[in-house]
Amino acid sequence: MTTEQRLLKAAKDLIKEHGLINFNMSDVPRKCGLSRACCYQNFRDKNEILAALCIDEIQHNINVIQEQRFEDFLGTFTVVLRPLVFNHLKNKDRLALDHVFAEFLDLVNALPEQEEFKFLKRGFEFVDMERKQNPI
Repeated sequence: MTTEQRLLKAAKDLIKEHGLINFNMSDVPRKCGLSRACCYQNFRDKNEILAALCIDEIQHNINVIQEQRFEDFLGTFTVVLRPLVFNHLKNKDRLALDHVFAEFLDLVNALPEQEEFKFLKRGFEFVDMERKQNPI
């Protein structure tokens, strides 16, 4: 596992344990036994960590849809964090997040019109509306 992956896992665990409001970037390196300097070499700030969590989750969900493992679908960071952190990111990070989200949204919209996918489609339709209101 790379240093970046260790930091992201620690951040994810901290958010699950204490919630997003109590999430503190200085706790991340401590949780995985690394220095603060190491953390800042990989992520400039808290928003960059949150954006990376969103991107990781979206990439996971792209694989889930492509492999039709719908029971493994995750929505923890994609739906909640993307709208919160997007406007606070630097342009390159916004572009990366927007690109992977657009790819994911295409896959979601291509899912069959079945009851099991209605909630998923409507949820991401809402996130896409927010996305279009705040273009890069």
